[in-house]
Amino acid sequence: MLVDFDGERLDVVAAEGLTAAHAAQIRQAVYDGRLLRFPDPAWRCAYLGAGEEKACFAVRDADGRMFVLEVIDERTYLNGRFVGGVYFGDHRVPGLAGVPKSARAAVGLRFTGLVKARQWVHGHEWARFLWRPDRRSRLDALLTAYLRLVLGARYDRYRRRYSDVHERNVMFEVRPARARGVPVLARDLSGRVRLVRVGLQPIDLR
Repeated sequence: MLVDFDGERLDVVAAEGLTAAHAAQIRQAVYDGRLLRFPDPAWRCAYLGAGEEKACFAVRDADGRMFVLEVIDERTYLNGRFVGGVYFGDHRVPGLAGVPKSARAAVGLRFTGLVKARQWVHGHEWARFLWRPDRRSRLDALLTAYLRLVLGARYDRYRRRYSDVHERNVMFEVRPARARGVPVLARDLSGRVRLVRVGLQPIDLR
């Protein structure tokens, strides 16, 4: 699967776990005001988004294995969890302690050095399913409406069980064609139209 890293399109596979070598790289991470940087120049990072308590970054290691780092602000952390997914461990990162997410902001996220590593999910937010991952399309609204119709009951179950379910913390997870889920045709970064399966994956619920 191809993923875009600042215009560089690289093959990735979801990591199934992290090693001591991964932990050593993570503990030496620094923030450049936009992305995380690591001692190994072959590692790549993509910004996924931020909320009130954390910022999330997708990270590709030198072997193409992809995972997510949640960089926490413990002052506001309310234990938003990756429901149904796998966490690979917590790390203390000295280079991220006391670092603001935005140097221009007087208030907002200030990282405290706690970093949680977890499974990467390929997909799109409940707010909008994308026909093609690199740009918006007129087909997005049609596909989003269809998937919401089919998967809406499961989304409502999350809303009844958890206190803060919204359009940004539940994802349409794009799965291989042989996996379980709703069948959909969608384009990948190479431009090919593929049959995929789509399910729901909550990524930050409490």
